[in-house]
Amino acid sequence: MSELLYSVSHLDVHFPMRDKGLFGKTRLLRAIDDVSFQVHRGETLGVVGESGCGKSTLLRALMRLGPATAGSLQFEGRELTDLDDKAMQPLRRDLQMIFQDPLASLDPRMTVGQIIGEPLRALEPTLDAASRRERVLELMRRVGLLPEQVNRYAHEFSGGQAQRIGIARALIVEPRLLVCDEPVSALDVSIKSQVINLLMDLRTERGLTYVFIAHDLASVRHIADRVVVLYLGRVMEIADRDALYAAPLHPYTQMLLAAVPIPDPRVARQRRMSVVRGELPSPLDPPSGCAFRTRCPFATRRCAEQRPALRDVGAGQVACHHAEAIAEGRAERASA
Repeated sequence: MSELLYSVSHLDVHFPMRDKGLFGKTRLLRAIDDVSFQVHRGETLGVVGESGCGKSTLLRALMRLGPATAGSLQFEGRELTDLDDKAMQPLRRDLQMIFQDPLASLDPRMTVGQIIGEPLRALEPTLDAASRRERVLELMRRVGLLPEQVNRYAHEFSGGQAQRIGIARALIVEPRLLVCDEPVSALDVSIKSQVINLLMDLRTERGLTYVFIAHDLASVRHIADRVVVLYLGRVMEIADRDALYAAPLHPYTQMLLAAVPIPDPRVARQRRMSVVRGELPSPLDPPSGCAFRTRCPFATRRCAEQRPALRDVGAGQVACHHAEAIAEGRAERASA
């Protein structure tokens, strides 16, 4: 296993929410609830789950853009939760972000050159204008933009080109960790593959580390080395990509994968669909015990009474009381 870069341990992000009315009670919204995982240098860690499962809140916590209620965030062994904004400033160049909506994340009043070069002005103020422009043009070429586009504005570019601008802006200060917030969800299918391939090439060339947050499991399968599955702010499963996609052990992971479209209609007709049933419960009133039990076909009384711990099962980690039985049943069917 490669060197540990970022460690998340028992992270909680809770928000007090007051009910409407004069005598409304204050309840706790558990957006992130006891989440732990590690990111190793040079890998891509995928984070998947339904809308509302806490992916964006987790992203903000990783970047220290929002407060953590409890737990530990360590970057290269340094605790981040104790740092204020001023103390975090020197670490901003090491922790950069690619946003979901490329056009919305770019200032319409600034040219491409100004957008990409802005982090240099903030984090390397001693760099002269000529050196800054040279680095901007070099990075534009690398991400597939033309140097003569340096004085154009964001609205003159397509969504795919705008995302390349966002990637260049994040890379200009040579970060060690890139947190990608669903960076291809707003792009056409063909453009998605181009941007993902670009990110993979850049990771190899520059030794980057990614946390790749998405609800598109096909994209995550293409780029990730390991995958974290989130549900209602909790980790359901962590496993290597190939193991998770070939033999998921948590019922929620199985249902997410079963809902992924298959382009071949003949194969799709033969597949047994097991889409996630029911609605995502409110994080203001989560189910007792296992958060997924109200939608799980394997749920028992134990699932309602006892919250399953994230534990080692096979090649990964699973938070399910029935993980071993699911694995044994799969093995029996395979040998039959």
